[in-house]
Amino acid sequence: MEDVYIFDTTLQEIVDWFLAQPVFGQFLIILGAITLLVFAVIVVYYVLKGVGYLIYYVLKGVYYLLKGIGLLFYKACAGLYYLISGKPRPKSEDSQEQQEQPQVSEPIQQQVPVQKTFQAVHPEVAYCTECGNRFTNSMIHTLSDKGFVYCVHCGKGFSNSLMVIQIQ
Repeated sequence: MEDVYIFDTTLQEIVDWFLAQPVFGQFLIILGAITLLVFAVIVVYYVLKGVGYLIYYVLKGVYYLLKGIGLLFYKACAGLYYLISGKPRPKSEDSQEQQEQPQVSEPIQQQVPVQKTFQAVHPEVAYCTECGNRFTNSMIHTLSDKGFVYCVHCGKGFSNSLMVIQIQ
């Protein structure tokens, strides 16, 4: 029978060395070999997973690149066709959707919460009671013109009357 060599040592010599160790040493050798095997499997798994993700995202990028080039070619040919033939370009669904978007955003703006109360402000007061910042010149001007103003720093509402105004 031929001898099997591992690292220039016969397999029989390795087995004899293993059996010469105490039982606790044999247990530690087996535990170490299993640990190394598990770590090797984990490393191979993550390397293969990384290579798989790399291939996936490279192919996905190539797909989107080719898709963009194809769309560019299509739009260029369509534009050239309408330019040469003199036919008017039909309205696409994209332009109709863009025209409808402002109509959708108006009801959303109506749902913005509005502060219901204003704090009374005397003419000599020039500081916000909420954040402590000084009223700006435009805030004082708006307060004198409209009778109420919101702090530009924190949003608290103020009125120039002595009583609190309730907005219904």
